[in-house]
Amino acid sequence: MSLVAKPIVVSLGLRSYPIFISDSYKQLPTQLSSLSLSKQGWVVSHPRLLRRYARALLGPLQDNGWTLHSLCVPESESSKSLAMARRLTEALSHQARMHVPVLFAFGGGVIGDLAGFVAAVFRRGIPYVQLPTTLLAQVDSAIGGKVGVDLPFAKNLVGCFYQPRLVYNHLGILQSLPWRQRQSGLAEIIKYGVIADPRLFSFLEKHLEECLSLQAQALQFMVARSCAIKAQVVSRDEREVSDLRAHLNFGHTLGHALEAATHYRRWTHGEAIAIGMCAAAHISVQLKLLPESDFQRLAQLIRRAGLPTVAENVDHRCVLQALEYDKKFIHGRPRWVLPTRIGKVVVTENVPDKVVRRVLANYLRTGKMRGRK
Repeated sequence: MSLVAKPIVVSLGLRSYPIFISDSYKQLPTQLSSLSLSKQGWVVSHPRLLRRYARALLGPLQDNGWTLHSLCVPESESSKSLAMARRLTEALSHQARMHVPVLFAFGGGVIGDLAGFVAAVFRRGIPYVQLPTTLLAQVDSAIGGKVGVDLPFAKNLVGCFYQPRLVYNHLGILQSLPWRQRQSGLAEIIKYGVIADPRLFSFLEKHLEECLSLQAQALQFMVARSCAIKAQVVSRDEREVSDLRAHLNFGHTLGHALEAATHYRRWTHGEAIAIGMCAAAHISVQLKLLPESDFQRLAQLIRRAGLPTVAENVDHRCVLQALEYDKKFIHGRPRWVLPTRIGKVVVTENVPDKVVRRVLANYLRTGKMRGRK
């Protein structure tokens, strides 16, 4: 059954697509039936996921006439690479000769970004469907069509915009998530509250335990609200032509640099973004754009969620170098998304270097935050 009766729609004209929120995959074939697809599918996933959920996912599809194959990749951020993309495209070229295949991205953000990138470049574009299995992917990375792979020194530097045909969120599958992955996903949900929705932020403050334990009502609310916010942003600014979609990068300027500087092994994406959000909000306080009280609310919620607020024992120079390779680095300066209150942010390149250096000194040296100057 569908938990959310009406799908959330990413409105992009002929390339519009729905986001379904459900509690099983039984309705997936029905939702796919209107898309005029070939029913020849390849599921890109991790071996562990397929072992655990193959019957729940593949059974309903096969019962409805789908022929399905699997393409497995290691469960690591390192799989999001040009080498792995090449391996998948070569596998497809040997197998998918008679029909236009459909790729199913069955996994977290790494799988979604990688499979979406392969779908975009194979035969100059084949259909793909997002079946996200982590909280972070369901609320963020599976939506919006940003697909790509990492280079050793920068995250998402090779990629494109390529929208899925459908996003299908199975909430029940999240119950098996480790605690750390729940916290990581919650970081992105906190982000949505800061950039667009004070009500969502307040909900997280009041119901944090229910959110982290993935209780049904709390889970449904925060996933649906986050998906709706991202769908609205992407519908209005698909390719980041204006600053609107850049709002989604709150916390990502420093967060992505931290991931790259530590070779994607030290923090989960959400953990790095949590540190990045604190740093960006701190910069905003220094520039007198954000009230101190709102900064404290954000930092407190992040700490309560068990997420880090500072980056301990990290090479300052490596992080600064990674910042320069970030795709948001324009005109020789990083673009910062800075909150002005809970529910509103601005995008700017005009942050004085001395402010950035002073703030980053608090976040890149020790685990104990130093007093703000």
